[in-house]
Amino acid sequence: MKPSPSFVRKFFARLGPECGLRLFDALPDTRFFIKDARGVYIHASRVMHLAHGIDDPRGIIGLTDHDFIPAYLADHYTRDDREVLAGREIWGRVEMVMRHPGCADWYSTSKIPLRDERGRIIGLAGVSRDLRQAAQFATPFNELSPVLDFIREHFAEPMEIATLARLAGMSARSFQRHFKEAFHITPTAYLRQFRVGKACQILIETDATITTIALESGFCDHSHLVREFTKLMHSSPGAYRKRYRGG
Repeated sequence: MKPSPSFVRKFFARLGPECGLRLFDALPDTRFFIKDARGVYIHASRVMHLAHGIDDPRGIIGLTDHDFIPAYLADHYTRDDREVLAGREIWGRVEMVMRHPGCADWYSTSKIPLRDERGRIIGLAGVSRDLRQAAQFATPFNELSPVLDFIREHFAEPMEIATLARLAGMSARSFQRHFKEAFHITPTAYLRQFRVGKACQILIETDATITTIALESGFCDHSHLVREFTKLMHSSPGAYRKRYRGG
């Protein structure tokens, strides 16, 4: 007999505050977190704490991203948080995530709003998966591992879907379907987000011109970078650099 919605609600109402959240600690490639409507961490998995060099399993609780993450990354995360708190779900955002001590890697992040019994949004929950580690543990990630490695090494070069499909041992159509099932975005969108992320990194870490950065991050020219960067980051490359480097 199928349980009624009221039975399900009553069951969850009886659960304690942790209610099995520690199970996420068993996923070494995944950071799980819950924030309230102010962006304050209510829960963060052990993997997330250790990645930031925090031994205390409750060390992040009560903090915001700006308390322990560089501003240019924290601003990205909180911008997405605002969209989620307004009711939008985010699936498969490819983004740079800082690892202790001060080095970054690439993750696929998904976030959903959390609602109370009246349907009001009171916070959000999210998962960030280390793309390289995920490939070691589960299908279909492991099937796509050669593709992810290829993109990491050759993102600045022209790249065809047919080439990526061959690396995965699939037809182009099958590859695109498997990729979207795994990461919730198309291979083209993943590559575009990866390139914009690299452009962000180069803007912050070097004095290279926008034209040089465009070529180094895989865009055809200055205009192509500005167009794609502005669409994803809601800021021009020049304004982005000025904001986070002060010049």
